[in-house]
Amino acid sequence: MKEGGAMLVIPAIDLYEGRVVRFEKGRKENCRFYELDPIELLETFVWEGFKLVHVVDLSAAIDGSRSNEAVLKKIASKDLARFVQLGGGIRDVERALKLKEMGFERQILSSALVENPSLVRELLARGVDVIFSLDTSQGKVRVKGWNGQSDVDAIELLERLKNFGLRRVVHTDVDADGTMKGRDLRFTRKLAIETQLEFIVAGGAGSVEDLKRVRELSFEVPNVVGLIVGRAFYEGKISLEVMRSYV
Repeated sequence: MKEGGAMLVIPAIDLYEGRVVRFEKGRKENCRFYELDPIELLETFVWEGFKLVHVVDLSAAIDGSRSNEAVLKKIASKDLARFVQLGGGIRDVERALKLKEMGFERQILSSALVENPSLVRELLARGVDVIFSLDTSQGKVRVKGWNGQSDVDAIELLERLKNFGLRRVVHTDVDADGTMKGRDLRFTRKLAIETQLEFIVAGGAGSVEDLKRVRELSFEVPNVVGLIVGRAFYEGKISLEVMRSYV
C-alpha cells in the first residue's frame, strides 16, 4: 500500500440517506450533514491524486437500509469504484458479490467477520479484497454499527482472521471518531506489532499534528500504513493540500 516508508492519507466519505455526513462517536443523534455532492466530492479526491477513498454506507450499517444504493450505482457507472474501499452493512456473501459486480472489489467488513471469521477465506476465493474494520472502545470490540459490544479478545480475533487470509485492518477508536481531538495510538501500535497485519488508523484526526503522529508511528511500525481523515477535512482543520502531500 505504501512506498518508500510513506504513510498514505485516505479521505473519508460517510453516506447517510444519500448525503455526506459525519457521526460523532458513531451516534446517529450526533449527525452532521454537509452540503456536498458525494459523487463530485469523490471525483475531486481522485482528480487530486488520492489513490484510495474510504466510503462508508452508514444507512446500511446502522439502519439496514439501502437508501445509498443510488449513490453507489452512480459511483460504479462513472468507473470510480476502483478508487474506493467500501464499508457499511456488508454482512454476507450475496451482498459482497453484488458490490463486487458493481466494481467495489475492496470491501470492509466488521460484524460479519466477528461472527464468522472463515468468511474471509470464502470472500477472498471469490475475488473480494477483504479488509476488517476493527472498531474498539476502551479496548473492547464494538459490532453492529457500533451499537453492540463483544467480549471477543481483539488480538485473538485478528489472529483467527489472519489464519483465514486477512492482511489488512482499519482500526477505529469509536470514542475518538468524529471528535477531531486526536487519539491514543498505543492500542493500534500494540495490535500492529503483535499481529503483523497492515493497519490503517481511523477516528479522531483533527490536525496536522495528528497526521505527523501517525506518520511517526508508521516509521516505527512499518505495517501501520495509513490514516483516514474525515470531519477534520470537511471543517477546514486539515486542508486538501496537506492531505495531498502524503499521496
